[in-house]
Amino acid sequence: MFQQQAMPENAFLKDVNALRHGVQAHLSHPLPHSSIPLLQSVLSAEIVCVLRYTMISVSEDGLKNSWIGTEFQAQADDERRHMKMAAERIEQLGGVPDFNPPNLASRAAGVTSYGGNFAKLIDENLAAEQSVIAHYRELIAHFGTHDPESRAMLEDIIRDEEDHTSDMTDLLGSYTG
Repeated sequence: MFQQQAMPENAFLKDVNALRHGVQAHLSHPLPHSSIPLLQSVLSAEIVCVLRYTMISVSEDGLKNSWIGTEFQAQADDERRHMKMAAERIEQLGGVPDFNPPNLASRAAGVTSYGGNFAKLIDENLAAEQSVIAHYRELIAHFGTHDPESRAMLEDIIRDEEDHTSDMTDLLGSYTG
């Protein structure tokens, strides 16, 4: 009898949601005490995005379709810039950026986990990007006027993240597999 193989869970979204959940306690602490762990969650999210989007850019779909490869490499470059911004802000606040955050399942999952279903992969990316945007909005509200530099940095980053979701939506609409 035929057994349907289950598609792997969205490890990317799982990681983003775990990062969001992991900083909830810090949202109740006053600034600037809580700024570094909150910004570390930003750094972690951006690390995952850099890895995932770079892997997509050189995946079979990325290599077969130059528009996909170019688009995801551009997104990976944006995420790398965000990663650097977050790391620099952590340093400015006297912290040490952690470029090897623990427990990131999607870091090891690779793009081969999407089982050849590129549309599913993009849907997963969209869900994770939307969660990242929601997380950054929470952080922007938390930083408010108490840490205007971190708030401004996140407002800059969120504009790119919103562009990424728009680009992925366009890609889904035009992708023929």
